[in-house]
Order: sequence, then structure tokens, then C-alpha cells
Amino acid sequence: MTVTYGVEKCPARFDEYRCSLSDKYRALALEQLREDDTLREQALEAMRAWIAKHPYIRRCRTDSLFLLRFLRQRKFSIPVACEMLERYLAMRQTFPQWFQNLDPYEEDLKELGSNDVFQVLGFDEKGRIVILIKAKNFNVERFTLIHLMRYLHMYAEIMASDERIQVAGIVLVVDCFNTTMMHFTLFNLSDMKNMMPYINHLIPVRCKEIHVIRLPKMSVTLVDILLTFISPKLKQRFFFHKTMIDAKKHLDKSLLPSEYNGTNDSMELSEAYHKKVFAAQAELALLDQMEIDVTKYSAMWNQNHVASAAGGCGKASEIDSGMVGSFRKLNID
Repeated sequence: MTVTYGVEKCPARFDEYRCSLSDKYRALALEQLREDDTLREQALEAMRAWIAKHPYIRRCRTDSLFLLRFLRQRKFSIPVACEMLERYLAMRQTFPQWFQNLDPYEEDLKELGSNDVFQVLGFDEKGRIVILIKAKNFNVERFTLIHLMRYLHMYAEIMASDERIQVAGIVLVVDCFNTTMMHFTLFNLSDMKNMMPYINHLIPVRCKEIHVIRLPKMSVTLVDILLTFISPKLKQRFFFHKTMIDAKKHLDKSLLPSEYNGTNDSMELSEAYHKKVFAAQAELALLDQMEIDVTKYSAMWNQNHVASAAGGCGKASEIDSGMVGSFRKLNID
């Protein structure tokens, strides 16, 4: 894939947005996000102006598709979208072991991709993409939580470039069948405290539902502890199902593989996204060239107030010390 954009915060000219959405997704964008041509154009212009004037952002992508992932995620509330971008840039640099040097040809990531941990099932009737995660296929003796974070974030970065996913979001189906306690003890409290700002606020796609299936009894207490770090809004999107029979009442049966008593054994879409990730090697590398003065945001990950904020990214004053505060008085949302 040829990358046609850069990370200069004040380029000589900006790209012209060209909508790739079908009529169905345009209607969804208008209904769910209030998005129309006028609002989109104004929001992109405002966000680019904010980036240009930001005292701490040194380099950042300003192409339409990249900025729209934040605007659509935050339903075109410009101050909140800008805040999300600011935190996203800071977190990428604060935790490079999770978010940087994501190369799909790296041996570990390549092996994870071949283990059938992550399968794209298709788009449901609401336009959302449905993804199946088979936890048992994650080799806990071979890989760590860092490997899992890197692999999932690499996929999320590429899926966030799909306008359909930006608009309608994703549905995760996490099958815990045949998992062991080792799978759950991957998540230590220290990492969870640091990860929660990402999970709660910075995942670059709209996660609409998370269905957890066949969770072993031995892990329930640990999962309850982990859920205390999840924001109330995201927690409402978790659904736990003891059996596949129960789960299928809430999922599109036509998208489920035959091993789940469904009819969808096609791997075409999953393989297409797999190829898309490999083709995005240059795009993933370019993300590492974005830069923010991360010293201004170190307090955002002070574990004391991260824990008390149940996954919050920091005090409002810390964010307002950047340029987000300059948008607070705009009557946009």
C-alpha cells in the first residue's frame, strides 16, 4: 500500500476528502453521528487548525481519514475529538512497547496472525463488523500480554481506516472455551491500570458490544476485578453468556462458523483483512513518526489517580494545559 500522506502538522495543502461510504452508511452517519457534508468539512478544518496551533504536538497525520476516526468516535464533538487525539499521541509514546514498531512481518506478530486467534466474521444487519476472538488459540506459554496488545492494536489501527467501521463500529465475540487460568493471569493489576485509558477512551474504533462466551468459573472473580477498571459506559456494553445457545440469541447466526452451529465458514473477509494488515506495513511505520512533547502528559498515567478515576486519563487541568481548552467555549456539541 502506497502511503500518500505525511506527518507534517502544517502541510502546504490538505487532502480532499472523498467519501467511500454507501448510502446505507451515509444514512447511519447522519442518524448516529449527525454527520453531513457541512459538519464534516467544518470539523476537519477546525481540527487541523487546532493541530497547527498546538504547542506540544510536533508531528501528526492530518489527512481526512485519520482525523475522522476521532471525530466519528466522538460524534463530531470537536473538543472531545481533539482531546482523544492528544491522549492517543501521548499514550503511543509513553508505552512504545505496546504501540510502536508494529510490523506485521515481525516473527511474533506473524505467528499470532497464523494461530487463528482473531477472525473477522462479517458485517451484521446494523452495519457493524463482527470479530471473533478464540482465546484458547492464544498460546500463553509462548506469548505475553504485550504480544497480545501489540497484535490487537495493530489490527485496530488498520480497521480504523475503514469508513464503514468508523461509522458503525465493531462487535467483539470473545470465546473463552478451553481457556486456562494462565490466560487470565496475563492481566496483572499494574498493566491494567496503565491500559485502562487506552481501553476506555483511546481504542481507535467504536466498540459497540463485547460478548464473552463460556467464561470458566475459576476466572469469574479475576474478571470481576478486571472489570472494576472499565469505565461505566464501556461496562454496559459487556454481555456474558454461559452457553453458545444463549449467545446466539444476541448474535447474527448467519455470521457464525459451523463450529458454533452457524453457516458461515467463509474465511474470505478475514483473509482480506489479514492481507490488508500486511499491505499496511508502511502506514504502520509512519504512525511512529508522529510526535508530541510527552513530558507534558506524564501525570496522566500517575497510577494513584488513574485507579481512582476508574480508567480515566488524567485531570481535566492536565488536558486543558494543551490546546483542547481553547475549544471549550464553542457551542458545537
